[in-house]
Amino acid sequence: MKAMRKIVIKVGTSTLTQGTQKLSRRYMLGLVQQIAHLQSQGLELILVSSGAIATGRDLLSSDKMDQLLPSKQTFASIGQVKLMQVWSELFSLFDLQVGQVLLTKEDFSNRKKHVTRDTLGCLLQHNIIPIINENDTVSTKELCVGNNDSLAALVANLIAADTVILLTDQEGLYTADPRLNSDAKLIPVVTHIDEKICALAGGSSTSLGTGGMATKIEAAQIASGSGTRTIIASSARPNVLIDLVEGKRIGTLFLEEITSCKEGKTL
Repeated sequence: MKAMRKIVIKVGTSTLTQGTQKLSRRYMLGLVQQIAHLQSQGLELILVSSGAIATGRDLLSSDKMDQLLPSKQTFASIGQVKLMQVWSELFSLFDLQVGQVLLTKEDFSNRKKHVTRDTLGCLLQHNIIPIINENDTVSTKELCVGNNDSLAALVANLIAADTVILLTDQEGLYTADPRLNSDAKLIPVVTHIDEKICALAGGSSTSLGTGGMATKIEAAQIASGSGTRTIIASSARPNVLIDLVEGKRIGTLFLEEITSCKEGKTL
């Protein structure tokens, strides 16, 4: 596998909370340590971070308050502030600055994508870690990307990243659901996504996240459009990012130029 130089890393809500209702600063610190180490080696890294809605819901934990909230957009509004505060504090331990970037589908349109690309490029040029999330506070159905797996892939296409790493609570893509079938085998490499591969994907395994294996396969399809490979790997593995950059075979690797489930074409 060719060396990684520009990487988009996506981490979901269930990973950031470690299955609880609160952000796990211990886990986040471990992730920050890895990113800081890789940046010191000259790599360019972008972090796509979920967790704003769950954080906001935890901050407004009163049952009475929950019933009065009009939508998840209120949770996202206050939760995003706290989420970025935690990330900023942890990265500052390594003398690193972070920059918040909230995006909608419109930011990838022909009219606006050059602005988004230039902003991200400038942040990377100045060794600032861009932390991206969907702008849930203002997103409508028309503007919504829908999940951060796909958002990570769109970002990778925009900045010509070589790799998308999707960290999750599974080791990768299996031949069956390993939680239900003890005979399930990890699929180390996917060269083409076809209907059989799509059929292996299920929904989100937790009530906290919006993703699941299906959205990760969708993200791999999107990423392949610009020749970007995708890796699904376990967030529980110590130093998973460093191991992947060093070329260790972990999780499931989706190769570039893969095939669309719906049309049977190379994306």
